[in-house]
Amino acid sequence: MSKAVETKQETNEGVRLHGGAVSNQGLPIAGGGRKPATYEVICGDAREAVLALPEVHGIVTSPPYFGKRTYGQSEAEVGQEAEVDPYVDALVEVLSSVPLHPRASIWVNIGDKRGDKGGLLDIPHRFTRAMCQAGYLLADHVIWAKAVVLQDGTTVGGLMPEPAPGRLNGNGFEEMFRFVRTRKVSDAWTDTCAVAIPRSNVEDMRYLPKELMSCHTSLEGRRPPNVWQVPMGQTRQNHFGVFPASLVERCIAMTCPAWVNADASLPERIVEMVPYVEGRGTDRYLGKRSLVAADDEGEMREMCGRNDTGQTYVPHKPVTLGWTDCDPTGQPGIVLDPFAGTGTTGEDALKLGRSFIGIDLYDEYCQIARRRCEETMRFLDVDLPP
Repeated sequence: MSKAVETKQETNEGVRLHGGAVSNQGLPIAGGGRKPATYEVICGDAREAVLALPEVHGIVTSPPYFGKRTYGQSEAEVGQEAEVDPYVDALVEVLSSVPLHPRASIWVNIGDKRGDKGGLLDIPHRFTRAMCQAGYLLADHVIWAKAVVLQDGTTVGGLMPEPAPGRLNGNGFEEMFRFVRTRKVSDAWTDTCAVAIPRSNVEDMRYLPKELMSCHTSLEGRRPPNVWQVPMGQTRQNHFGVFPASLVERCIAMTCPAWVNADASLPERIVEMVPYVEGRGTDRYLGKRSLVAADDEGEMREMCGRNDTGQTYVPHKPVTLGWTDCDPTGQPGIVLDPFAGTGTTGEDALKLGRSFIGIDLYDEYCQIARRRCEETMRFLDVDLPP
């Protein structure tokens, strides 16, 4: 049985990822000999380049969308296929060819397109069906909400306006899918504490400081829902398919391990669900109370209308006790983006303590991605403010 590795109370002190260990509840401790995260950007066709990769521990990518934009002149560019089915087949081929750790996850952000008659081609769901037919499980389906219209007519967020005669503006959201190839979804490596959101009356302890992870997470918080309101990405680079950094962070933190032991095993966060005072009063019951026999507490519980009624509600929070064995001779987990573009996934992976491999067909974008990764490494080599 694996023994727990003790952790310190999380602080922002000593979070030098490039030069040393991270000793907090956010990442597993691997001793003073922790190897720094590394990066590599490969210029080439992803269908060929992935065949020579080492084992990777997570994929986060936003491939070129079908028939949307042309990024260069290569005939190998994915997204320029004449029909949807060859486009979907190309994506599945690339992802299925990656030497992936058995417990790894694949995150894919993919958009739809309208055909000649104005109808949606349903590309995201055609892609998910093809992945499932290839042996993957669809573990999570996230809605990236760019703009949300409230009941009073106000809008939260922003979107690209489009001519939409006879229909709604279709740019309000995109979809993000997570796939695993384990026997069941729960067998894949996950750290839901890394992406938990603050809960009432519980100390707010971030997974990592905001300089490293812009999304506000709370280690003892609640699991987030699967609709994320994230602004559209912004870039000064010469690239039109912008991938927002805050969309990538949760995917990496939750499903790409920060540390991999030399035997390829993945350290697990050890969590105990501890009761706490929620601050919203006592004598709460699961389910909706019935108005029948208000003076009879027993009958009122029986009439609540849920299978778990008859029990007083006791809130619990996840408390980190430590990590399973962390081998100091191991290495940071590797995040792959086979359609890396200008390297947003790489920048986020390095900030989160993971190594990065990126692939892009065009040298122009590879150079930008390398420059961003190098700038991130220099940033990480400087102690962050407490």
